[in-house]
Formats: sequence, C-alpha cells, structure tokens
Amino acid sequence: MEYCAGCHGTDGKGGDKAASLAMTLSVMTRSDSELEQIVREGTMEGMPPFSQIGDANIHAIVGYLHAMEGSSASASAGAVVVTGDVHAGRSLYFGKARCAACHRINGDGGFIASDLTAFSQTHTADGILQAITKPDNPVAGTSRVATLTTIHGTRLTGVLRYEDDFSLALQTEDGRYHLLSKNELTAVAYSGHSLMPRDYADQLSSRELNDLVSFLIVAGRSSGIDSTPPH
Repeated sequence: MEYCAGCHGTDGKGGDKAASLAMTLSVMTRSDSELEQIVREGTMEGMPPFSQIGDANIHAIVGYLHAMEGSSASASAGAVVVTGDVHAGRSLYFGKARCAACHRINGDGGFIASDLTAFSQTHTADGILQAITKPDNPVAGTSRVATLTTIHGTRLTGVLRYEDDFSLALQTEDGRYHLLSKNELTAVAYSGHSLMPRDYADQLSSRELNDLVSFLIVAGRSSGIDSTPPH
C-alpha cells in the first residue's frame, strides 16, 4: 500500500500508471531473485528503483506477490497427472461452464477476473478443483460483488475494487471502472460473494469437473494445448 498501490492498484490488478501484478504470467514465472532485482533497480519501461526501502522490505513485497497468487511451494504443474479429457475441458471452459466470460487464458477470454494461464503452475489439481467448487472460501475483499444505487436511480452491480470512507470503485462485467463519491449514492448492498458461480459442484458432473481441471493444468504448461475458443 505504501510503495506499490499508487501505480499498480490497491488490489494489485493494475491502475492508470502501471500493469497488474496479481495472477500475471510475467510475474508468476520469475524467480524471487529476479523480482527483488526489479523492485530494487526498477525497469527500463519506467518503474522507478526502490532500493532505498531496504532488502527486508523488498523481500516482504515479493512475499506478498506470492500471497496474491495463492501460490504453494508443493504445487508443480509438470508433476500433476492429468486424468481427464483435456479437449472436453476446453469445450467446457469456453462453453457450458462459461469460464471465459470472466477469465483469460493464453490471451483469450474476459478480463474482470484473474488470468488463468499460469494458475496450474502454482496450484495442485485438488487446489484447482477447490477454487472452482468453493470459490468464496474465503472471498477476497477486492472480489466482492456489490450493487450500488445512485441519487439518480441508476443501479450498478459489479466487483468492489476499492472503498474508503468517502469513495469507492466498482468494476462492472463489461470491464468498466466506476469511480463514485459516496455522497452520489443512496444505497450500497454487499453480496458477500464474488462473481464466480457457486454451484459448479451441482451444475457439472464429477467427470466434467475433472475434464475442466485437466484443461487448466495442461493449458498452463509451456508446451500447452490449443486453448483458443472452439469454432
């Protein structure tokens, strides 16, 4: 919040000055030493150096980046055995399950939710399944859905990206950010959940869930499969 949020956003998902750091392939595939060097020395693209904050703080920031990823040292996509039908999982991702409405993978899909291209590199197969069937366990504060009513009677529903005592930022499913002062609102209703459907365990069979997990695992590997939308 002190050094990074001003450019990268309070939720790490980007701002008007810098790109997203949360669940971003260019971040997730770098080593700790590479990330620490970037923080310490800055980049040619315009990020300033932060060597003045000290090695301990730089190390803490890199640790927080991993916390945003939900990474696990024991998760290794290359060692995961794929037991489902990857191509059936691809069809589910872009079809019945509607994952692509919110999530991108290898450049295709929506962008209101996290990019899943490298998700399997930091999650086990069971972890991926849990993320699908129990998405709000727990729900991140910056992923909660809220419905706002303005003084003009307009209702907006989307993801609550930021809130303080005076203002808030809501991102609707079309990707637009709505920055509003609280004196412009007559009501704010908090849902307590994210945009992620909470009934996949009922809507998809165990076989379909296994296929979907298998697709995410294989699509996240460097060799990958064709993960473009089926025609």
